[in-house]
Amino acid sequence: MDKVQLLKVLQESPCIKLLRSRKVEFIISFITDVFENSTFVSSERIHLLLENRLDETELVVEEEEEEERTGRIETNEDKAKRWIQEWTNKGFLTNYQNENGDVMYEMSAYSSKVFDWIENLKKEDYIGTESKFKSLFYQLKELVEFTNEDREKRLEMLKEKKMEIEHQIQQLEIGEHVKVFEEYEIVPRYHNLNRLAKELLSDFKEVDNNFKEIIRQIYQHQINNSQKKELLNYIFDAYSELKKSSQGKSFYAFWEFLLSPDLQSQWQSLINELFDTLDDRQIDPQDSFLKYMQQYLFSAAEKVYKTNDRMSEKLSRIIRQNEMSNAEITKKVIDEIKKLLIDCCIRQQEKPEVSLEVEEINLCFPLERQLSLEPAPIIEYKEKPAQAQVDIEDLGRLAQLFSPYQVDRDALRTTINRMLSEKTQTTLGEIIEKNQGITKGLAEVIGYISVLDEYHTVKNTKKTQIIPFTADGLKYIEIPEIIITR
Repeated sequence: MDKVQLLKVLQESPCIKLLRSRKVEFIISFITDVFENSTFVSSERIHLLLENRLDETELVVEEEEEEERTGRIETNEDKAKRWIQEWTNKGFLTNYQNENGDVMYEMSAYSSKVFDWIENLKKEDYIGTESKFKSLFYQLKELVEFTNEDREKRLEMLKEKKMEIEHQIQQLEIGEHVKVFEEYEIVPRYHNLNRLAKELLSDFKEVDNNFKEIIRQIYQHQINNSQKKELLNYIFDAYSELKKSSQGKSFYAFWEFLLSPDLQSQWQSLINELFDTLDDRQIDPQDSFLKYMQQYLFSAAEKVYKTNDRMSEKLSRIIRQNEMSNAEITKKVIDEIKKLLIDCCIRQQEKPEVSLEVEEINLCFPLERQLSLEPAPIIEYKEKPAQAQVDIEDLGRLAQLFSPYQVDRDALRTTINRMLSEKTQTTLGEIIEKNQGITKGLAEVIGYISVLDEYHTVKNTKKTQIIPFTADGLKYIEIPEIIITR
C-alpha cells in the first residue's frame, strides 16, 4: 500500500471512523452484547436494546453539550433511532429485508474487522512460535510445490513424500513411539484455526457488501435516468468482474464445498474428533467458534446468495419494464376504442331510415324424433340373472383401488429430527435411506416433502436424487437434492 492509498483508508474507512468515534467504547460494548449469540436481530429489538442501554447508562458528555447548544431535549427512544441510523450510514451496521419484509440488522464487515483486530491485540499466555513457524514452513513448501511446472521436480517431491509416509508406517508397524502433539503445540494451533474461521466469516460479509454495492449503483443509475442499455451494460460488467475476480472465484468454490455432503461429513467428523481430544486431555478450548463454524458459514453464504438473487430480480424487473410499458399502451388504446363504440351507440339510438329485411330459412329434419303423447312400452324381465361366482382373490383386487396406508407425519418429523440431532446437515435421500427406505408408496414421499416446509432447507438444482417408492425399486421419483439443516 502506497502513501496515497494509506491516506485514503485513514480518511474513508468505516473501521477508522469507528475507532475515532468519541463513543467508541459505548458502541463496541453495545454491538458485542447484541450480536454475541446471534448474527442478526430485528429492527424493533435493536432499537429497544439501545433504548434500555441508554436508560441504564449516563448520557455521554458530548450529547449533553449538543442538547444544551440546540435547546432540544431528545428522549432515549428518539436518540436510539437516531444513533442506529447514524451507525448504519457510517458503515458500523448493515440492514436488509428478510423474506417477510422485516428489517434486520447485523454487524458490518468493517465492524467485524475492528473486533478481530482488537482481539488480536489481546496478550496471549504464551507465543506459539513453533506452530507459527511450522505453519509458515508448510505453506511455503506447498506454494513452491504447486507453482513448479517442472514435471521431474514435482515427481521428485512426491517421491520424498512417499518415502516419508512409508517410514511413518514402518514405525507404527514395529511399535515405535508415535509423534503426538503436546499441549504447547495444540493450543496455538487451535487458536489459529479459530482466528482463520472468524476471518473467513468476515470475508463473506465483504463479498455480500460487494453485491450490495452493485445493487446501490443500479438504483443510482435509475435515479439519474440512465438509458436501459447503459444500465444493463453496467450490471453485466460489474457482475462478471466480481464473479471472475479472485474473491468471487473463492466464494463460489467455497459455496460448492458447503453443498457437498461428503466434505461436510468429513469436516464434522474432524471437528468432533478434535473436541473429543481436547476434552480427553483436559484442554479448555475457551472459544468454541470453530465447533459451530459450519452453521455460521452456511448462514453467511446463504445471505450472499440471497443478495445475489435480489440483484437478479432487479435485473429482471428492468428487462420487463419495456414489456410493461407496451402493455399499458395497449390497454389505453383498447379503452379508447371502447369509449368510441359507446359514443357511437348513443348517437345511433334513433331508428335509421334505411333497413334490411332478412329472409327466413326453413329447416327440415326428416329423421328427427316425432312428438307423441303415447306412453313408452314397459319392458318386463322374466328371467332371473344368475349369481356371479367370485372368489377371495377377486375380492382382493378391489383393495388396489385405494391406498391402505396412512402416512403419519409426526413419525416423519421424528425421523428428520433424529437425523438432525446426529448431524448438523443432511439430505432427504439420506434420511429415507437411513430409515429403511419408503414403505408406504408415493404418499410417504409426498408426506416427507410437505413436512420439509417446517425446516430450513436449500435446493441444489445441479444435483438430483432418485427415490424408489416400491419394494422392487421399479417405480421411483427423481427430485432435486434437498439439503436440510438445523
